[in-house]
Amino acid sequence: MTGRPDNPNWIIRRKITPPPLGPTVARRPRVEELLTRLIEQHRLVVVYASAGAGKTTAVRQAAERLDRPLAWLDLDTTDVATGRLLVYLEAALARVIPGIRGVAGEALAANLAHSEVAGLLAEAVEDSDPLIVLDDAERLADSPAALNVISAFVNYLPASARIVLLSRVELAVTTTSWGPWVAAVGEEDLALTVEEAAEALRLSGRTDIDPVEALIETGGWLTGVLFEAWRSTDHVIGLGGEADPLHGYLATQILDQLCPADQDFLITTAVLQEITPRAAEALGLTGASARLHALRGRRLPVSWDGDRMRCHPRFREFLLRRLERRGADEQRRLRRAYAKLLLESGHDEEALEELLTAGALEDALAIVQPVLERAIERTDFATAERWLEQLQPVRRDHDVALAGAELMLAVVREDFAAGVRLADELAAAGLRTELARTSGRAAGLMAWCYLHAGRPDSMREVIQAGAPGPDIDAARYAMRMVDVEAPPGDSAPGLGALSGGPLDALVMRAHFDLGRLREMDKRPASPWAQRAADSWMVSGLLATGRTAEAFELYHRLVDSASDHSVWLQALVGPRLMAEIGEEEAAWRLLREGRERIAGTGSALFDAYSRLIEAELALRLDDDPAAATRALRPLLSHPIGRCYSLVSEHLATVQGRIALAQDDVATAVTHLRSAVSGMQRGGRLLHLPAAAVYLSEAAWRAGDEDTADAAADAALEAARGQGSRHILLNALAEFPDVLARRLDLELTADSEWHELGRALTARVSGLREVIGAAVHVAEFGRTAVILNGQEVKPRLAKSVELLAFLANRGEREQVTRPQLLDALFEGRRDESTSSYLRQAILHLRKAVPDVLETDGSPGVVRLASRVRVTTESKRVVALLAQAQVRTGAERLDLLLEALAIAGRGEYLPGIRSRWALERRAQLAEILKDVQFQAAEAAYATGSFQKAEELLAPVLRADPTREAAWRLQMRLAHAVGDSDRVLSAYRSCEGALRELGTTPSATTCALVRDLRR
Repeated sequence: MTGRPDNPNWIIRRKITPPPLGPTVARRPRVEELLTRLIEQHRLVVVYASAGAGKTTAVRQAAERLDRPLAWLDLDTTDVATGRLLVYLEAALARVIPGIRGVAGEALAANLAHSEVAGLLAEAVEDSDPLIVLDDAERLADSPAALNVISAFVNYLPASARIVLLSRVELAVTTTSWGPWVAAVGEEDLALTVEEAAEALRLSGRTDIDPVEALIETGGWLTGVLFEAWRSTDHVIGLGGEADPLHGYLATQILDQLCPADQDFLITTAVLQEITPRAAEALGLTGASARLHALRGRRLPVSWDGDRMRCHPRFREFLLRRLERRGADEQRRLRRAYAKLLLESGHDEEALEELLTAGALEDALAIVQPVLERAIERTDFATAERWLEQLQPVRRDHDVALAGAELMLAVVREDFAAGVRLADELAAAGLRTELARTSGRAAGLMAWCYLHAGRPDSMREVIQAGAPGPDIDAARYAMRMVDVEAPPGDSAPGLGALSGGPLDALVMRAHFDLGRLREMDKRPASPWAQRAADSWMVSGLLATGRTAEAFELYHRLVDSASDHSVWLQALVGPRLMAEIGEEEAAWRLLREGRERIAGTGSALFDAYSRLIEAELALRLDDDPAAATRALRPLLSHPIGRCYSLVSEHLATVQGRIALAQDDVATAVTHLRSAVSGMQRGGRLLHLPAAAVYLSEAAWRAGDEDTADAAADAALEAARGQGSRHILLNALAEFPDVLARRLDLELTADSEWHELGRALTARVSGLREVIGAAVHVAEFGRTAVILNGQEVKPRLAKSVELLAFLANRGEREQVTRPQLLDALFEGRRDESTSSYLRQAILHLRKAVPDVLETDGSPGVVRLASRVRVTTESKRVVALLAQAQVRTGAERLDLLLEALAIAGRGEYLPGIRSRWALERRAQLAEILKDVQFQAAEAAYATGSFQKAEELLAPVLRADPTREAAWRLQMRLAHAVGDSDRVLSAYRSCEGALRELGTTPSATTCALVRDLRR
């Protein structure tokens, strides 16, 4: 790569510099005052008018009246590449808000959707009050992606900022909730008045023209008045050989009045945005300085800035049209010369576009490599693919120069078949080894493609030939998914470390498959790596029990990408949907994903899909026969044998199937092989589950020692992962493994006891706290929130009814007699029946579709299509999530649960029996939450916070022996041995009232701490 995509040296300064106002530009106080007022009163002002109507000049003059820093961006057709658009937008803002520099680059590096990057860039304006002008915005009119970026930028701008869009056509810019803050200026507002026309003509030296006649003929069109296009049979097609009336005027009254040399100079330099002596001479024109000096004395539709001349946009359009008449060869020569000038100035991307426009494909091919790689790095994949397609006619067979870029596109698009084809073609031509030796990155990418194709020997060949460095290290690290155990040479400390390059994506992928889940929290610096690894980030969150975060990231990625990741939707999606209880969605995504996997050419993806299908058959349907059928294609495929990661996972699932069929001997055989292989190869992802299954199988086989050792191996693997989630899932399937292990523990504070408490606190319905449309507030107040807005049913009983139904579960049916028992203390008279009917009616009115309408008579239940959550369920879910987290993350979740419950009494004012029972149940749960939060604070070294959290626990339940043990540890941590003994005596006194004494665990602890 040639550098970061936001390198300021690649910025064309002219694009972000406000255009100068020459001395002959007439002031138009009327228009200036209009624009000034609208800009101050509205956040967004759009100026829609035809070319030459004076849009740019009017806004530039109005900007001088405003006490706002001016950020200006002159858009062109290359800005439809949204990554480039963001880079230039940031550069324009950085001229007036220096602190904003780097925001877009860092957001692109985080692989956020480009519309989100625009939103972050807008928010970074913060309290500044710039005036942001986007000129020539019609250049983006045919690019929905670019308009989405502009829309996001507009919508997230703070209220202090102002933005003006100048365009010849209306733009599909969405301004959500900005209705009252948007103003428009049109053609009629910019049309000249008689006075303005007279002043414009005076400044241009044409006082001989009657301004009234000019206005009548032009309708107030500024350019028409100044250029006198109305004078000849002006608007008659064909004047001067031009179809456009203005072009006819420019041909006869401007260009034809110049000498041939001046005409040639203007037409030749039309390719230049800005004409300087050096730029003109670069096009092959001699005496350019003298020629420009002579042209300064002519009345031309141009502006001057020192020795720099810029043609009026309509005049330049006309000159470019004339240039087209010279033929393709001349245009190619000029654009080549201009491209060379751009290259010398460091603007290689603009140079490439010039060459492609001119059809100079050979020249474009010579400079495309760094530009192409930079576009791919900033995730402008569509632009990169367009360039490659345009250059295809001049690409040589087996050309290795662009192979690295093509491989990057193949991998990020998950088109591994294309990557393998390219690598094989190079191998057939004898060039693959050469490429690998010269580019470790290309070697790593080829290895990545071969990994998916199920060709480990080819993978080893390119790794062996590859240039040493971080890219080859990434591929060697990924080989640990294949090899039975890591080769001796692969134990280098840096193996598996992020380097900042694109192949960090492969490292992240290997982290996940190897179960290094702690490492998944690190973010690659490369935007390409971010894009390529994002779907595995969802997998990492899901594997560590951070289901809500996984759900949020999954949908953000799905919503922001036009081409969804196959891994994300075909493999992560089914697991995620199963985790949150969406069984139908899980099976649907799995079925749909199978076809998409076939298109990638990834045998590895197909293997994963078969394994997931078998796991879902066991977990969701309890159908070992279906699970066995799902595995048959994998059993006959070489990848099921030659990839250790796959063969071990396969053996784990086969062992689980055998357990379901009570085939103990087969289960032990499969699971012993799986656990042994995972331990040798350091593959931890499935090891906790495999070891739990082996513990159960060995116990059934009468091998207690193996059962105990396997349980210990499961716990050790969970420690290595940095998460208990996978272990707890397996223990939930076979809780006797935990029960037997607890019997061996000598103290009540062991990790196994923590797992027991965690298993008790787990909830299965995480879908109830994710993505809800209806939410019931229960602590401190009762309220119903619908799509973020509070709604108020006329009857308070309607809110209680919704809370009751939501806390029972959305699929559970409740009969009317049950509702009368719960909500009306069992009264069955006409009054309560009528009241219940009214409560149901008003709930339906306030929250449409929340109740099923096609159920059995006399039965009420929540509609499955509307998700309802409650604050109490949120508390329980946070507690469950905390069980699989450690450290500060665990503490934060527990404190969040306490904060929700701390809002006040549960369902205040409601005294129904069910509410009282639920209140008591939650009180017990919250005692555990409070105590666990104190433990978590102690574990993170936050001793004062732990003391604050523990005190209410001891006041509420002075006989809670574990709380006194924590009190003793806290006293010891701060070196207060007297408080250690005092806490023990307080524990002893509290238990004495119950006629008992402290446990052996507590006595042993006080002895240890007093030593």
